[in-house]
Amino acid sequence: MQIEERLRGWLRGFTGGETEPLRAARARSEEADIPAVPLEVGTFLRFLAGVHPARGMVEIGSGGGYSGLWLLAGASPTAVLTTIEAEPDHQELARRAYAEAGVTARVRSILGPALQVLPRLADRNYDLVFLDALESEYPDYLAHARRLLRPGGLIVADNVLWEGRVADPAAEEPETLGLRALVDEIRDDPALHGEILPLGDGILVAAYHPDTEDDADAAVPPR
Repeated sequence: MQIEERLRGWLRGFTGGETEPLRAARARSEEADIPAVPLEVGTFLRFLAGVHPARGMVEIGSGGGYSGLWLLAGASPTAVLTTIEAEPDHQELARRAYAEAGVTARVRSILGPALQVLPRLADRNYDLVFLDALESEYPDYLAHARRLLRPGGLIVADNVLWEGRVADPAAEEPETLGLRALVDEIRDDPALHGEILPLGDGILVAAYHPDTEDDADAAVPPR
């Protein structure tokens, strides 16, 4: 559905606008050519973090701190965001955003490639994992997310439509293949209950329910 600008403005009025720290974080991200999620994706992240207020969250890809501020805005007031960023310049911008918003004490910012950092995080210690880094690595991030999440926790992945390339059989660049693999794995995993929403460039949300995985295994008759 194409939303004309007047309706878009009305919808944004429903969810509320950006705070000054959010506006500043987005402006700095744009100036540094760092992709930031659209406003409607940010407000959706805030909603997801508050559905059953997250106590611990992992963000893979800090960027300029914009999405992290939205996640913290919805989470429990005592929640901690562990955010992983491979680029030192991006991490510094994100830290500035957290400081301006007064949430530095609620952020654990780790510098390094995600696949080197994720194995160091504790099992079953988080309520939400947000994937927003290298799309080609999304399937690997998913494997870690299943380990990190408490039962009932959420996996949220950004850019899953990839400007429509995921639906184009001729598109076979690493990012597209990674996104397709992520979607296929979540669809076929009995412990993950997911949906894709056409917000921004596509948001996938999946709830982790390992009990349903056990039920599926139990339903297989013994040989």
